[in-house]
Amino acid sequence: MEEKFHKYLEWGFYAVMAVGTLLGIIFYITGAFETMVQLSYVLIVLTGILLFVAPVYNFIQHPQNTKNLLLVLGLVGVIALISYLFAGNKFSALELEALKISASESVFISFGIVFTFIVIVLTLLTVVFGSVYKLFK
Repeated sequence: MEEKFHKYLEWGFYAVMAVGTLLGIIFYITGAFETMVQLSYVLIVLTGILLFVAPVYNFIQHPQNTKNLLLVLGLVGVIALISYLFAGNKFSALELEALKISASESVFISFGIVFTFIVIVLTLLTVVFGSVYKLFK
């Protein structure tokens, strides 16, 4: 049963990637921006569903991993808190009006950029550490 679920999940991710690639090709051929944005929303929702279902199913199958789940959620919360503390609005009121966004939206966008940057740096450090560790193991 578990192998079958993983196979369906794998094919689901492949389908999302294939549709995303197809949308990119169609966009560059036709230039239909509005259609591309609407279908991208559908892809984001489908990916979100897949990314939610996989850990929930894994948690149901292996409840002994609760400690690891709580640890990861706590780490994400700490990264989010640090990102929010570093986020800020660097635009003046005139610039915000020209960009048609509010100061809180600017802070939220800054939060997303800082959060993504921290996650990317931590991922790269983890990969480098893992590679060096395997080298000396």
